[in-house]
Amino acid sequence: MGGLINIMNLTCIFCSIIQKDIPSHILYEDEKVICILDKYPISKGHFLVIPKKHLEEFYEVDDETLASVMKVAKNIGYKVAQLYNADGMTFMQNNGVFKDVPHYHLHGFPRFKNDGFKWIEPNYEPTEEELYETFQSINNLFFNIFLIAFANL
Repeated sequence: MGGLINIMNLTCIFCSIIQKDIPSHILYEDEKVICILDKYPISKGHFLVIPKKHLEEFYEVDDETLASVMKVAKNIGYKVAQLYNADGMTFMQNNGVFKDVPHYHLHGFPRFKNDGFKWIEPNYEPTEEELYETFQSINNLFFNIFLIAFANL
């Protein structure tokens, strides 16, 4: 595990949990990820899947590690939902200023009808013209990325 630690990680609570310097309730662990119960749960069974490699943002996570995170979240989530007879599950993660810990992690928590959890959406209803403009902007971005990739072949 020593190869995964760097100076930035000395103050990362998740890196400390991964190193077993801070106790946690570990539900699953392998060479790529650790899955723990959230200390401040939204509902009973709320868990976090955390890559062992210190990565702050979703965009920094390599595809292999991301696949491991998703596989573990899927398998643990399925069993937790069954255990608590949940009406559904929510899986979410935040980036940038919206994350609570500067180490990428995925939340999974059981949901129940009338559980009080709210996803409050802003009052934003784009016109068809705005949707098309957004589509064109994103589509052009990807087109340019593909042009650059093919030019480097």
